[in-house]
Amino acid sequence: MRIDGQDRRRYPRSRRGLPLVMDESGPGVLNHVDNISANGVLCHTVKPLPLMTKMRIHLELPKPAKYRIDAEGIVVRCDPDDKGDDHFKVAILFTRISDEDHEAIHEFVEHDLSHPDD
Repeated sequence: MRIDGQDRRRYPRSRRGLPLVMDESGPGVLNHVDNISANGVLCHTVKPLPLMTKMRIHLELPKPAKYRIDAEGIVVRCDPDDKGDDHFKVAILFTRISDEDHEAIHEFVEHDLSHPDD
């Protein structure tokens, strides 16, 4: 969201989608990632998730070097997607993430924003 031309988000977001995200809620709950920041991720799912659901998430960042993230978070938004009633966009806020994983996400986003055609 922009107010007076400024983005209010604390961390920039990568717009590069990631093909797979795994969680410990069971197989197939979360699908691909739409965007990621050092603060959280926006994922797709085929079923709605209640707000404040705790999740453990594992995903791989492809650039600048392949890196696996292991974080915990909570669902802060779950909205129907334009693909139909059985698809949802789920925003997950990181609640526990290591300093190394946080820095790796920051580096991934910075690389993505400065090299959008990679």
